[in-house]
Amino acid sequence: MARKASPVGPHIHSLIEDARIDLVRAVLAVREGDNEPDFGLPTDIPDPSDEELAHGFRQSLLQILSKFDADELRPAEQRSRRVLALSEGKGIDSLTAITEQQLDDEQTLEFDRQPDPLCKSIWAFLNARQTFEDAESFHFARKFRDYGKLYDAFEVELEKAVNLNSGSIDEKALAAKITAVLQLKTACTVKALDLPATAAHPASIMLIVRHGGPLSSVHDHRDDGRRGTIYYRPPNEATLIYTPAIRQIEVCADSPVVRQGVAGSFAEEALGHDVSQKPLTWKRYNLSRFRSSLRLDLPRISGYEITDARVLEAEIRLGSWSRKLLLKVAADDDIEEVADRYLKPNNIFRRADGFSRVGIAVSYNRIGDDKVRTLNITISGSKSCNLQSNKDPDERNLGFALLDAWGILSAFKQIEPTDLRGIFPQLVMLHDRIEDVVSGEHLREIGLDPDRMIQGGLLDRRGRQDIVLIDDDDMGGEAEVKPSGLEGMSRVVGAFGKDGGLRPTSDLEMYEINREWLHETVVGLLKPLLNKLAAQVLDPDLSLLGSMRIDGADVPIYFARRLHDLKTISRLDQLMRARNAAGVGIVLSASTEGPGYLGPNLVVPVSGCISTGTDDLLLSRDALELAYRTNRSLARGGATPQVLRSGTQSATLHIPGKTSLALTGADQITIFERLVAAEKAGSPDVQVKQLMEGLGSRSPQQAFRKETWDSIRDVYIGAGAKRGYWRLLVEAQPAEDVAEAPVEEPV
Repeated sequence: MARKASPVGPHIHSLIEDARIDLVRAVLAVREGDNEPDFGLPTDIPDPSDEELAHGFRQSLLQILSKFDADELRPAEQRSRRVLALSEGKGIDSLTAITEQQLDDEQTLEFDRQPDPLCKSIWAFLNARQTFEDAESFHFARKFRDYGKLYDAFEVELEKAVNLNSGSIDEKALAAKITAVLQLKTACTVKALDLPATAAHPASIMLIVRHGGPLSSVHDHRDDGRRGTIYYRPPNEATLIYTPAIRQIEVCADSPVVRQGVAGSFAEEALGHDVSQKPLTWKRYNLSRFRSSLRLDLPRISGYEITDARVLEAEIRLGSWSRKLLLKVAADDDIEEVADRYLKPNNIFRRADGFSRVGIAVSYNRIGDDKVRTLNITISGSKSCNLQSNKDPDERNLGFALLDAWGILSAFKQIEPTDLRGIFPQLVMLHDRIEDVVSGEHLREIGLDPDRMIQGGLLDRRGRQDIVLIDDDDMGGEAEVKPSGLEGMSRVVGAFGKDGGLRPTSDLEMYEINREWLHETVVGLLKPLLNKLAAQVLDPDLSLLGSMRIDGADVPIYFARRLHDLKTISRLDQLMRARNAAGVGIVLSASTEGPGYLGPNLVVPVSGCISTGTDDLLLSRDALELAYRTNRSLARGGATPQVLRSGTQSATLHIPGKTSLALTGADQITIFERLVAAEKAGSPDVQVKQLMEGLGSRSPQQAFRKETWDSIRDVYIGAGAKRGYWRLLVEAQPAEDVAEAPVEEPV
């Protein structure tokens, strides 16, 4: 007979096996909520030095915990994982670094008495929780730093160096500044810490910024069987590291708006830097140019004479990030010639997944100075370059000027609000795409400049297409893209080497959409329309923006995208029907196609209400008010049952007194059209055979996803008086059956 699997997770198991038994018991006894079970752990703890008794105690703990479900053990498993993370590898280094700054003498003595890193981590978790959590933040930031995955790194141009340490930062003033800049509903807190220098990084200052997220809610099943709603603000955190030696601000946070806001607030408040006059910049490095050639030209840089520039090392990734190939040559070698000789003419560098490291040696002299100087530039990935740590400002500026001339450097430049308003319709079209990758050809067709979008942080380069589709039967459909020998053009070669002509290389470049930043940009441009702000992401394709005042009432305003996709329509309609207590609202749609209604809300395509005025309002308030007044009654169900089509695959069912229902697909539309017709004819019951005739299925349930069917059964459609019959349910839904909707964000 197979042994039943233990519900005890690996981290709890590891903690019980390795830690001192009194500390293990203390961690497992922690309860951080009333919903967590009391494990009933034994209170009599044997002498930890008695191995036999200690082993028996560990086994008894495992036996007790094994009687609980995995869900009940999950909080304890998560706490065990956190404790173990700060006891291993660099985790204990992070914990030690923070405890040295925050613990008093007595606590430090007790911390040092702990026999091993695991005991130290447990002791800090139990006795100095705030210090433990600060160490977690430091460890998180350090991990991203070491692996080069830091979200954003900004550079600040100071007129003069600023001597700074954690003690000189006014934490309360900075917290107030961040709260104002990010328009937070609740105050945030700031904790400043000094980071000692390591072999990899100079001495730095770390700031931990903790703030509340948008108001959210979850359903709670109560002990009496009734359902309730719990409202809460999820805790959010941003970690900032400032390195004075290289004047660089690094920020880890979920949102690009938070990253930029926190960095700008720190620069103004702590460094005295005027962001409005000299905005913070981040630099990105595009190494894709080395696919076509590893040789560098000698650009003209004012004040300098460049005598030689060559690549001495290049590292690429092969298939996955875990495999790499490094080619390194001497200073007098031609790396391209070496690559072609030993890696064959069609060498691997031209087919690489990506460059992870490139080293460049430059020989130069300053105008009026005959001394020959050298500058070594090493670029690692898309965000890191050794020029940032070069102490000579002239060499630093020269290096960046060279990288810019070679097309490697892309510096962040915030797009002006007036320019953003001018390309607002194109930004909405881009945001509405299903795919996250877009070609240069598509960007050109809709009127967007890829380079400007990259500088503004809205796009990132992804490489170049290798295969394109040709609408020509003689070419065989697919064609390969190859160099043409002509600047700015690529040759298309079809099956059997057939020449498909030339195409602009810029059309074949691929770019990745920075979804978060694009969303924040589009939503930010819509804010002047609102009289109350209540930013809340309800779904990856739907956000609550706030409300606008119409006829004396606050009308909820939402923004949705991808409403041309039937799956998205079905998912969002179900979500909005569950929020019907919020009243009739307006859903601004990025799509020109799609339903006219989502739940109790009318859908208005953004492109149809663009303002022609000269003020900051991108959308016409009059057009939105007219659409609301005209369609408000229909959003509530209208006067008679009806199905209104908005396309061949999309329609809306309206029943008086009920929330509108979005229908997706021809089968759903046909079913409800037949039920509505039967209701109006005075014979509401329709036999299932007649109802499903010509649809290829035997039951209306098969036309809907399970979750959608569960939400409409016995609400919009129900069984008829006889078995095998269905009817449209036209009676108003009882008030007690209306789903609870999250309270809107207070302003």
